[in-house]
Amino acid sequence: MSQAIDTLWTMSGAVFEAASSPVRGRRAEQERLTQWVRRHVHRNGGGVLWVEGPAGAGKSRILACAGNEAALAGARVLTISGMAGGRMTPLAPLLDALTIEPGDVAHGPSAGADQEDTSYWLLRKVADRLRELTRERPVVLLVDDVHDCDDLTLLAVRTLTVRLAGLPLLWVLASRTHADAPAVRALRRDLFTRQATQLELSPLAPDAIRQMTQDLLGPQAALVAPLLCYLDGLPGTVRQLCAHLQEVFPVAPCPPADAGDVQEVVTWLVTRRLDQLSEDARELVLIASALGDTFTVQHLSQLLGRSEPALLAPLREVLAAQLLRAGDDHLSFPHAPLREAVAATLPRPIRLSVRRRSVEVRARAGVPTVSLAAELIDIAEPGDAWAGRILRQAAQDLAFAAPGTAARYLRRAMEITTALCPERQRLSVELIPLLWQAGEITEARDLARDVVQAPPDAVTHARACLELARMDSQFAVQQPDAHVRHVHRRRDVPVPVKDQLLSMTLLNRLLTGDAEEACGAVADALMRTRGVHPVSELAHRTMQSISAVHRHHWADAIKHSDAAAASLAQLDPGCAASLPEVALATSWRASLLSVTGDDRGALNLVEAAAEEAEQRGRRAFLPLWRTTRARLLLDTGQLAAAARELAAAEDVAAATGLPFTGEPAAWCSRARVAFHLGDDAGVEACAARAEEYLASTEPQQRRIGAWITVVTAAYRDAELTARPLLAAKAHLTRGYLHATGIDPGDAVLLVRAALASGQREVAAAVVEFAEHRAQHNARFPLFEVTARHARGLLDGDRSSLMDTAERYGNARPLLSSQAWEDAGVLMTSADPSEARACFERALEGYEGCGAERDSRRARSRLRKLGVKPTAAGGAPDAGWRGLTPSELGVVRLIAHGATNRQAAERLFLSPHTVNTHVRHAFEKLGVRSRVQLARLYLREVDEAAEVSS
Repeated sequence: MSQAIDTLWTMSGAVFEAASSPVRGRRAEQERLTQWVRRHVHRNGGGVLWVEGPAGAGKSRILACAGNEAALAGARVLTISGMAGGRMTPLAPLLDALTIEPGDVAHGPSAGADQEDTSYWLLRKVADRLRELTRERPVVLLVDDVHDCDDLTLLAVRTLTVRLAGLPLLWVLASRTHADAPAVRALRRDLFTRQATQLELSPLAPDAIRQMTQDLLGPQAALVAPLLCYLDGLPGTVRQLCAHLQEVFPVAPCPPADAGDVQEVVTWLVTRRLDQLSEDARELVLIASALGDTFTVQHLSQLLGRSEPALLAPLREVLAAQLLRAGDDHLSFPHAPLREAVAATLPRPIRLSVRRRSVEVRARAGVPTVSLAAELIDIAEPGDAWAGRILRQAAQDLAFAAPGTAARYLRRAMEITTALCPERQRLSVELIPLLWQAGEITEARDLARDVVQAPPDAVTHARACLELARMDSQFAVQQPDAHVRHVHRRRDVPVPVKDQLLSMTLLNRLLTGDAEEACGAVADALMRTRGVHPVSELAHRTMQSISAVHRHHWADAIKHSDAAAASLAQLDPGCAASLPEVALATSWRASLLSVTGDDRGALNLVEAAAEEAEQRGRRAFLPLWRTTRARLLLDTGQLAAAARELAAAEDVAAATGLPFTGEPAAWCSRARVAFHLGDDAGVEACAARAEEYLASTEPQQRRIGAWITVVTAAYRDAELTARPLLAAKAHLTRGYLHATGIDPGDAVLLVRAALASGQREVAAAVVEFAEHRAQHNARFPLFEVTARHARGLLDGDRSSLMDTAERYGNARPLLSSQAWEDAGVLMTSADPSEARACFERALEGYEGCGAERDSRRARSRLRKLGVKPTAAGGAPDAGWRGLTPSELGVVRLIAHGATNRQAAERLFLSPHTVNTHVRHAFEKLGVRSRVQLARLYLREVDEAAEVSS
């Protein structure tokens, strides 16, 4: 480490101690100063040099180096330094440097002279003394901390630099940047007017700071590395920090610094800076620390109760100390830990009081409540009614966009409201739907139960009942029907609230399987109030559509669904997406669109709703959307994607603790997906759940259990008795399951299972039902095709099955493949070549869907005919490099030049699904572009197929 001269010679020959070692990173500044001093001393001339920089920039050290150079050049060096606070005898620095006592002034003012006369004679004496000294040799006068000198000393410097300009007297003055004392500003202005030279010390570069810490700390420098960003490039602050750390960790090597160490050191730095500020500047930065990371001067002025011009002086001081930074229209702290360290010096009660007054000032200025609530939530005290109103309004404003945040605000409003106050329970009712949407199911239910059991008034009771109905298929309280009747009898409950409660109650009963309730007393009550509120009108139209499907009148179902969509368009978009009635109506409509053949429209509808729920944090809706989407993907043959959606729905439901009312529908879809994928574990899980449903006392659950049992038995090639088959037929003829219509193709599956079990009468009954349904819904070809498929299985009509397979087309690839396979089975003995063609068509469809179990069965049938099957497109292995069949189908098209959109259209997938398959393929194959993917596929798959052929 470098070593420099540490002494300066004063006029009297006394030694002046100064840390004069060169400052790393200041070579250019030091060289410039050295040349200036040498040049003027050697020429026996005078001049003024103004050194300026922030606190800790190294002004004193560079001044000491200049003094050493002047002494070595033969000059006499005098030092002057101001004192913080200015509490000293006027002209004391100059008098001390020149060893002049006030009593030594010869022929001075007479006794009793005023201060002005005394100062005048002292100034003359200083001037005479400096003239005397310059006769012997050049004099260099170093004035440090000019900003802390008294006004008379500054006036003397200002005057003497003019009077003694022709003498070999060099003035080197050091001051902080942007010093606010009027006398300092006047002195600086006059000196630069007279061509004074300026040397500005800017913050050091990061590399210089790092090297400086290495020089000072050696092996311990690693401890300082995480803290350098808080030092603002000031060498003085670096030296102080290193000295502080050497006191804390005197032994090397030092332990690594953690977050606590960082904050402790920052606090130490901040404390030192605060001590250097004036009282006004310290008050300003302390108050500012409670306002957050950014704020405006106007806001600070209002909070301090002082005009903006009155803040200029302390603000300049704080900016010079680099405790604040000035942006285009705001002030900010350089670093968050810096602000936290400043705020930590304020007692907590004062800090909270400042923040509270800040919120009040901003509220009076018209700042939106949403912006105020984020801060108010931490400082509101119990019983603070004004804070409660702000938080409540913010929650209402955010209820649609961010229900989780709105719930947090409203929960805090409840906490500061008196426990026994009726207003607290009214807030609870507003909080219930927010908690439910955010996935905090348990807390939402507990609040609703508390309000229902002891409501403060009839309206609050009715609203709590409504929220409970929206959360569940049934009230989680005793005698829910009694609560509904009680609400309906109360005259002080608004009719729209009664309307919505009754419609939601009936809709829940329909969704859980009690379709007969549509003709019951609740429906009559609903009809008397229907139409009072758009939401209940929407629910009523949805129920009519569900009831029409239950009667297998699908045209009427579509008509009522269209009317429901019209009702939905009349709702406020700001709240519609948060209503369960809207979610259920949308899911139901997507199911109807799928049956009519508009699979893409159905998927787009569900995906838009699911994306909205994801973005807004409506976790309670995610199981519904994912289950609905899984069902649509299953119908269109996208098995892998359907499996992922079902797993995601299950994960969300488990994470939120939500007893998802559509769970039976999810299990039905899961059973079918596992059946086609060959998922043994999935089938076993479905079989176990079917046993639970069969043991239930509810008829709907027993029917669902029977249906899942049919699927799992078909997977195991097990025979069934007529009883579970008839129960499954009852499930089929019901027409809907939760907010989804029964797939028309389920009739084919049931006929096949009945025939495999030797229950031909049951199969005939199912075929009769399918044909009856098709006859009454001639507008929808899918019903007619599935009925023809079922009849072909029952009658063994291979031509009918082949015709059915063609008519399915690409809309229902799994059903089409099954029809080809069924036709091939009938032709195996009569026409093996035709059977082979049918099995190959079936295999191609199965592989496109990723139906592994069905693909294995089709390959087995082909091998029995002496054919060695290959994957579609000539790929020797459908599991090439770990790709799923669905991914491989997309990759095959992409490799042959198709765009993602073209691949989606040819495979009847959504663009989103194709993008997902491409992304997964990139990850598995280790490629980064479509070009790399195509080259790899053509080389390893297409070329391998040509060689093998």
